[in-house]
Amino acid sequence: MWEIKIKREKSLPEPVGYKKAFDDCQGQELREDLEKKAMAIAKGGFGNIFMIMFTLYMTGNMMNIFTIVIIGQFLWQAISTIAKMDQAFSLLENRGISLFFYKLIYLSAGLLQLGVVLYKLYNIGLLPLNSADWIDLVPLHHQEEIVVPYSYN
Repeated sequence: MWEIKIKREKSLPEPVGYKKAFDDCQGQELREDLEKKAMAIAKGGFGNIFMIMFTLYMTGNMMNIFTIVIIGQFLWQAISTIAKMDQAFSLLENRGISLFFYKLIYLSAGLLQLGVVLYKLYNIGLLPLNSADWIDLVPLHHQEEIVVPYSYN
């Protein structure tokens, strides 16, 4: 019978730039890696903005089911992005870096997405911001006096 034995050496160096986890790093290197990871998470929402703008441009200003569905999807995405901010940064909590600045960037990306969607809702007439949209709430004035032209006959 043939028998093959393969020796595995565990002392091979890791490839350049590869780290298994943040725990393998020490000191300043760990802090820099955590800050890079936090910035990557924070900037992640900005990548979707141009896609959202292009898709909403392509839907046009007509009111139809496709426009409503696409706007609803992007509205839900923007709201859920803002709502899941703590979940996005949960891996970096209690690691020794302040996440306030990164969360602020993440929040601004979510608010920018929400602003683009709300602007589209305004353009197709579904966001009531004009005075004509609220004309029914203006009380009617009843005329109390009537002026009748006087005749000289």
